[in-house]
Amino acid sequence: MMKNFVAALFLSLGTVTALGASTPESTLLTPYKASYLTKAMGMKVRIQRELARVGDSYTLTSNGKSMFAKIEESAQFKLVGEQIQGIKYKYQLKSVVRRQREVVFLPEAGLIKSLKKDEWTDHVWSQGVLDQLSQQEQLRLNLKSSAQSSEAPPETLEFRVVDGPRIKQRTLQFVGKETLKTALGDITTLHYKQVRAPDAKRRSAVWLAPSLDYLMVRTRHEEDDSTIEILIESLNLAP
Repeated sequence: MMKNFVAALFLSLGTVTALGASTPESTLLTPYKASYLTKAMGMKVRIQRELARVGDSYTLTSNGKSMFAKIEESAQFKLVGEQIQGIKYKYQLKSVVRRQREVVFLPEAGLIKSLKKDEWTDHVWSQGVLDQLSQQEQLRLNLKSSAQSSEAPPETLEFRVVDGPRIKQRTLQFVGKETLKTALGDITTLHYKQVRAPDAKRRSAVWLAPSLDYLMVRTRHEEDDSTIEILIESLNLAP
């Protein structure tokens, strides 16, 4: 079950964009503190997420716990134009089964080092490759950037994410605008679904709010006849 919670959180996706010499204020990421609630099989899990900016780098943390498990996740990155450039990522699951993942980005050495299942893998460094957590902030950046030139949200969003020995290619498809009832009131969102093969047993979707600087409001992950939903509960968005 906790594995599914993590899978749902990993859903929010980003796309690879062109680089620039500097990052305009209009596309900077707004720091925030948010709380999300998920319920499944009688369990409640609250996930605390925070994005902080120090100098020219950002740190994103996402932590959740239940009676049976604790998840700690963090990503440090900087912006190059409108593209996130990873620095390091770490994920820990503490329960009956313990799991750990790490990613270290080393552009000077031309490497991305990725830890999964106690094994390190070296990848050739490439601009635009993201870790599991910072990809969610890349999505915000791309939607903010797109809104400056078009009133219509992008029909598709693509990104690359490192996951152990693989660098995965993923695509999001725009479904439409939807108004969700949340603890923050009625919020207009952009609904995207992850593109999968027609016979895939998993379905994933994400809802993001333009009025909240394109923050994730809701995610849904369906797998093995079960559904995990995560919904925003509280938010402190920096001015």
